[in-house]
Amino acid sequence: MMMPRFYFNVRNGNRLDDRDDLGQELPDRRTAWEIATRYAADSLRDLDGDLLPDDDWQLEVRTEDGARIFQILIHASQD
Repeated sequence: MMMPRFYFNVRNGNRLDDRDDLGQELPDRRTAWEIATRYAADSLRDLDGDLLPDDDWQLEVRTEDGARIFQILIHASQD
């Protein structure tokens, strides 16, 4: 039995910074969520000043048919 494939795409502001064209075969959505949270944590640690006030950073998880099933969104703002 084939496992479903999930794609992890990163947007920084309005730019698609990292489009996942290969995806990963994973057993289920729960595993995809766990991978997404680890990926988000690592990515945010590596932003190194690239996230500016009023910018958004987003990680989205999509299925093989392109449906978005998860989104982690960080919005930076200043007062």
